[in-house]
Amino acid sequence: MKQKQLFSSICAAVILFAACKKDNNSTTATPTPTPSKTPKELIVGTWAIQSVTTNDPGNPDPMPSCAKDDILTIKADGTCTADAGATKCDPSDPQSQNGTWKLDSYPAFELKTPSDTLQSTIKITQLDETTLKWERVFTQVSPTIFIYTWKRK
Repeated sequence: MKQKQLFSSICAAVILFAACKKDNNSTTATPTPTPSKTPKELIVGTWAIQSVTTNDPGNPDPMPSCAKDDILTIKADGTCTADAGATKCDPSDPQSQNGTWKLDSYPAFELKTPSDTLQSTIKITQLDETTLKWERVFTQVSPTIFIYTWKRK
């Protein structure tokens, strides 16, 4: 009989211990991930041109060497500055030009500087902390797609 009571006591203790054990599967608050930046927040900054390519097999790399040090600074207030860098393609061109930008219908991007005399459409194809890449078509000239790749400076 004492063995039966001892066995019952041990079983009760095990059940009580198991019932009091901390549940690792309890519903605790899941940390909320840090919200990622919006496209408008990501695009703001200073960008150095890396390459310009096209879908035209006869002209796959149209970027002249004098343009390989160009800088584009995009400001949160909707303004931007295009700087020709240390090597200007035409000495009579201004060193920098101010312009405006809009990103209201992402991935469509509007960029205007005084030298933008041709109508074009720009579509962003990559935008993250380090890379800005867009496709630009000068609709008045041809259907050639120019692909611009920029790296954050």
